[in-house]
Amino acid sequence: MTSLKLCGGTLPIDEAEPLLLRYLDPAGGYAWPSYDTLVTNGSVELVGSDLVAPVLLGAHIDVPRYRLLFDLLPELAAVATLPPVGLQDATDDDIDAVAALFAVVDREAYRRKGVKGTILSKVLHRKRPDLVPLYDSRIYAAYTAEGAIHRDAHREWREFMAILLRHMRADLQAEAAALAELRDVARRERGAELTPLRILDILVWMSLDDV
Repeated sequence: MTSLKLCGGTLPIDEAEPLLLRYLDPAGGYAWPSYDTLVTNGSVELVGSDLVAPVLLGAHIDVPRYRLLFDLLPELAAVATLPPVGLQDATDDDIDAVAALFAVVDREAYRRKGVKGTILSKVLHRKRPDLVPLYDSRIYAAYTAEGAIHRDAHREWREFMAILLRHMRADLQAEAAALAELRDVARRERGAELTPLRILDILVWMSLDDV
């Protein structure tokens, strides 16, 4: 049974396979395969139909939010030009390029209307599931619970994501062998082709499922 530690070693997971396979059970009501296998334009180019993908992860996209995201498409187009590396192999410059995409939601107008990093991550992750992380309250709770990331309500999204990405990169590197085993399990048992980053998100999320 595969065991590993995430969130800078503060989140031990003793039996990772059952957690992963529970999430990957199509009858379980989780986002896989609907979110992960959704096809829009079949490329890394961001298009309007990608903007509704967060719904499959439980995030509400109403008409005003859709319009705000649609207006941001020209600025978010840089997701297609991100370096062709997984987060585990990313340089600090690569990480800063990802974090820069989140600068758009630091603007007061977007914060007021409910377009924040949580929704944006769910839009962008599908285009680069190896490099752009998913983010939500459970990821925040896990990475700040033991001080891995200091809580700061006034920190901008761009800065926060740069810090979070560096912590996730460290986890991916430290647990590379375990995550490779879990990729094989996902492929063999569920026919799921998942990146190490996506598996990290699933394990953290599922570990806090009953919290």
